[in-house]
Amino acid sequence: MRVREASSELLRWMLEHYSPSHQERDFSRALADRLERRGWRAHVDEMGNTVASLGDGDTCVALLGHIDTVPGDIPVRLEGTRLFGRGAVDAKGALAAFIEAAELLDDTERAGKRFLLLGCVEEEVAITRGALHAREHHRPDFVVNGEPSGAHAITLGYKGLVRLELEYRAARKHTASRNYRAPAEHLVDAWNALRRRCDERNAGCTLFEQDLPSLLSFHTGTDHDTEWATANINIRTGPTSDVDALLACLTRVPDISVKTVSRKGAVSAEGNDPLTRAFKQSIRERGARPTLRVKTGTSDWNTVADTWAVPTVAYGPGDSALDHTPDEHIELGEYEEGVAVLARVLALLPNKASTPG
Repeated sequence: MRVREASSELLRWMLEHYSPSHQERDFSRALADRLERRGWRAHVDEMGNTVASLGDGDTCVALLGHIDTVPGDIPVRLEGTRLFGRGAVDAKGALAAFIEAAELLDDTERAGKRFLLLGCVEEEVAITRGALHAREHHRPDFVVNGEPSGAHAITLGYKGLVRLELEYRAARKHTASRNYRAPAEHLVDAWNALRRRCDERNAGCTLFEQDLPSLLSFHTGTDHDTEWATANINIRTGPTSDVDALLACLTRVPDISVKTVSRKGAVSAEGNDPLTRAFKQSIRERGARPTLRVKTGTSDWNTVADTWAVPTVAYGPGDSALDHTPDEHIELGEYEEGVAVLARVLALLPNKASTPG
């Protein structure tokens, strides 16, 4: 493995290119151009993802990250050992670490492998079009999803997410009419049914296993002949959640319309596959004890998991508590440690030619 001098230049350059969701294309082009100059084969695909590869082996290691951030530009600056900027943690820090780690490998360590960098668009919004496109056009053998875990920690699972739109609509009536119930009351009935269903199931479950509903918005209105109420609901689901049962408890409320906006199942790694073992070994070689995490959010891993069905973990330097905050920053020592851990992982991964059978 090559010796690397500590530097945050690549990451700082990334942070200086503000790229909130739906506004990633300029950064995607700039990143592809920069990767070409660094020796990668790179292009921007039709969805706007940055796609780059290094190496020509038969074993494909996907380095799955995202190039979009939440809105809210943060002036890029270095304060002591802290580099500030939108995306420093979530998740340009991981993407930059992917690039630098892959470039550290010598020819022997890279033999038989191809490192596929996927800088996806729109991870921070529900549609995740970048990962949806990537999953149909690539077939990796291993996947490292670039999300902040901490340099000495590995994320082995994410909860699922169901996004729903509820609506009740009826002919307009006078509020003094006999047995009148406002549209809002019907949606409240549906929400209460969902909460009861989740509370009953969650008893005795860990947080990762629980169904966690959130009422995000609620609106009512009338026009000349109709009255209505709408609501937006998220449900964070666990690996054994019965989503159909959740939807059924809503539709049992009369005349409620339920639209599923998106539905992603929970994901988890077995913890003893070659990829996870490589991370554990790499972290131990750094003199640290690997921490194994599961998260209550979602990531692009949720989008690609069923289609790719290969060993996958999420990893990236940085403190995830700083995600989306106005104080987002990364410690440079943490970033450097993340690069070192990743480089060793990529070297340790087996290739098809060296795997028995």
